[in-house]
Amino acid sequence: MKNVRFALLLPALAGILLLGLSVPAQADFKKTKIAVLDFQMQGEQTNAKDMGKIVAEWLITGLVETGRFDVIERRLLEKLLEEQKLGVTGAIDPNSAAQLGKILGVKIIVSGTVTSLEGYTEINARLINVDTASIIAAEKVRASSAEKLRDLVTKITDKIVLAFPMEGYVVQRTDKKVTIDLGRQIGVRPGMKFIVFKEGKIIKHPKTGEVLDVETIETGLIEIKDVKEKTAMGVILQETAPNTVAYGSMVRSSNKESLEEPEKDEKSVQQDPGERRGLIPMPRFFRRE
Repeated sequence: MKNVRFALLLPALAGILLLGLSVPAQADFKKTKIAVLDFQMQGEQTNAKDMGKIVAEWLITGLVETGRFDVIERRLLEKLLEEQKLGVTGAIDPNSAAQLGKILGVKIIVSGTVTSLEGYTEINARLINVDTASIIAAEKVRASSAEKLRDLVTKITDKIVLAFPMEGYVVQRTDKKVTIDLGRQIGVRPGMKFIVFKEGKIIKHPKTGEVLDVETIETGLIEIKDVKEKTAMGVILQETAPNTVAYGSMVRSSNKESLEEPEKDEKSVQQDPGERRGLIPMPRFFRRE
């Protein structure tokens, strides 16, 4: 009798095992913990001392609204700075930012300046990696008047978001429609573009064997149309060959409008028929584990 029961269970167990192997694991997406320091005022309107705080507050609000970052609360930040007897604003140097970041328990410090001169206002922001004490991105936007300062902060927010691409998987395809395993809870919004790709050659250091990079082979481009809590539905805008965008394909958020358009600071290499190859640095944050 036991043998009969075991025999009946075998097909079910095999089916469960195969199902587990065939379904791509949901993207392990974790918000990056970040702290935004008050921006330092420079130029003709340096007497507007609160403007740096206002810019920082706008930036914090914008970053939180994206759903992509765990931003340290402003009052807590001020309390910790006061307890540590630190008065930090503006273009803090990377080493000091790294020490501050470890005290705050964050991965990224955002600091910067607001420059107001006759005829224009400019915001400069720097993203500092706490672990390496290095500047991983520097962004700058400019407008013709201080009245458009809020618009500048929005542009800076968008640029910061682009520095932290999301990665996930295609979990369903029907005709030209696809569903990915990234949704509202991590900041996906209608209108966003995602590159569909597969990983190619692993680039290792010739002496140490350390993995320096992984070649990515772009196979398609999708645009998000509808977003749910954990998934998003999009349409295929481009595909390098029929059905290259398929169940299990990897996706990465991008600001590209077409596969032919280069990524910012991307170095393209020789193209193969039907595929566009490029060496794109592996994201250090928001990456699958």
